[in-house]
Amino acid sequence: MGELTGKTLIVAGGGGHVAKALAKVFAREGAAVAGIDISDAALEGFTAAVKEVGGRSLAIACDLRDWDALKAAADRVAKEFGSIDILIYTATARTNPVWKGVEECTHAEMTELMEVGPNGNLGMMQAVFPYMKEKGGKIINFGSGGGRNATVGLGPYGVSKAAVHSLTKVAAKEWAKYKINVNSILPNAMSPNYARTLKEEPEKLAGTMPPLGWIGDPERDIGRVALFLATSASDYVTGQNLPVDGGVDMMM
Repeated sequence: MGELTGKTLIVAGGGGHVAKALAKVFAREGAAVAGIDISDAALEGFTAAVKEVGGRSLAIACDLRDWDALKAAADRVAKEFGSIDILIYTATARTNPVWKGVEECTHAEMTELMEVGPNGNLGMMQAVFPYMKEKGGKIINFGSGGGRNATVGLGPYGVSKAAVHSLTKVAAKEWAKYKINVNSILPNAMSPNYARTLKEEPEKLAGTMPPLGWIGDPERDIGRVALFLATSASDYVTGQNLPVDGGVDMMM
């Protein structure tokens, strides 16, 4: 029996590299895991990743900008698995202009960042709220050091993530009476895009190696902290925007 046996997790942005890793971590602990993302193509490999560790999974193609669709997705998950106990929101815009300055980001890019980022995050939180209101729950948002510090070149992306940080704190205060813990992780995790940048444009990451000396592994380094925030071990932790980054935040 795992720590999360009988629990249900929704991972929004489930097609992402880190999201799939988290799904495996939670499935190993007994959780039924549902992944939500923009399309079946985006979710390719999600179900396989969960089944690889013997877990139960469900993949739902859903536009994260459409709050009615988010509610329908949450209802489907609850019907399939019987409850919704944990939400992890990892999604950001597919056209994420991370390396654009304030003067370069277009209106369309900024709109997409906000709609998929904090707006979708709020919509997904509202969608699962009815299932957590009576018995409590755990919500784990994904922020960024770029939203915590004034990082040159990360302006638009940082704005969207700063909104997630604020949403996390406000919801934690408002929903504490329902025993819903709301926290966010600010990760520094290896991904295909990160690896490509390291190889092709290392100058963009100059001076960013964490003091601990490695880029976080999504399962080992990020997943274990997410697991802590999803279990009873973290019942006394809420409203925190927690850097899980090997010490990068100290360098800012």
